[in-house]
Amino acid sequence: MRFFVALAAVAISSTAAVAQAVPVTLTEFKIEMGRDTVSAGTVKFNIKNEGATTHGFYIKGEGANKGSREIAAGESASFSLALKPGTYEVYCPLADLSHKKAGMSRTLVVVAAAAPAPTKKKPPTSQHLDAQRR
Repeated sequence: MRFFVALAAVAISSTAAVAQAVPVTLTEFKIEMGRDTVSAGTVKFNIKNEGATTHGFYIKGEGANKGSREIAAGESASFSLALKPGTYEVYCPLADLSHKKAGMSRTLVVVAAAAPAPTKKKPPTSQHLDAQRR
């Protein structure tokens, strides 16, 4: 019985979704992301403002419409968002979008998550065969 409880615990922990982290750096007037393509699911944006002025980070598309708080120069922020496959625009929404117009805009592509690998059944051990005979 302990074997089945342990097996169930492993199965639950291995299927738990882990947020993908994307580092983001904001400067005048540029957005740098650690990657431009992620798998569908929860994405955590870790944002650092290395610029001299306040910036923000906003993502829009495929039902997403969310942004960070205003981030002062030298500060950091983060937020997580569940994303579906598609193309998203990320940009700095500050100063009536003048930061976006000055070049603080990028595209993020979200691809379908890979299907989990099928699990192989292990042949029963002699202990399991003995237990079944009882």
